[in-house]
Amino acid sequence: MAKGRKAPRRGASRAQSAPRRKGIPGWLWLVSGLVIGLFVAFLLQLEPGRDSVRRSPEPPKPATAPAQPPADPKPRYDFYTLLPESEVVVPQQPAPEAPTTAEPETKPATSVNYYLQAGSFRQRSDADQVRAQILLLGMDVKLENATINGNQWYRVQVGPFDTRDSLDQAQRTLSGNGFNNLLPQQR
Repeated sequence: MAKGRKAPRRGASRAQSAPRRKGIPGWLWLVSGLVIGLFVAFLLQLEPGRDSVRRSPEPPKPATAPAQPPADPKPRYDFYTLLPESEVVVPQQPAPEAPTTAEPETKPATSVNYYLQAGSFRQRSDADQVRAQILLLGMDVKLENATINGNQWYRVQVGPFDTRDSLDQAQRTLSGNGFNNLLPQQR
């Protein structure tokens, strides 16, 4: 006799399929997307150019070690505003006189004072900060107010110096401590 097929049972499906595999639930996709989005937003908040994540300024270095100025990524050209306001008087060399046999006359020496301009600032707080740093070096320093084209500027003046040698010595001391843009003046 021929073998026949069994008769299907009542209520059974015709094709037996492999057990159906369930996927990841939708709520899990939603939660994971939300967590990833919050993490990306957090990373964008840590952008290095923002003021909220910048480091606080370092305290001034001791006077014994020369300070290196920070390298600016973009050059700043302040001389367009500084040059018109600063005039340097160059002392003229007297012409050599013919030697005389008579006793030379003694002329009263005119008092010439030399100054170094260590900076010019629009904010008084910036000028006071530079003034305090120079005072810690043991030098005489004063602030001078100037109004240029309707803008208030605060100049940090170091001095007065009686001789050119004392001016040069002060300039070397200041440049050794990070003050490189010094402007000598004669009054």
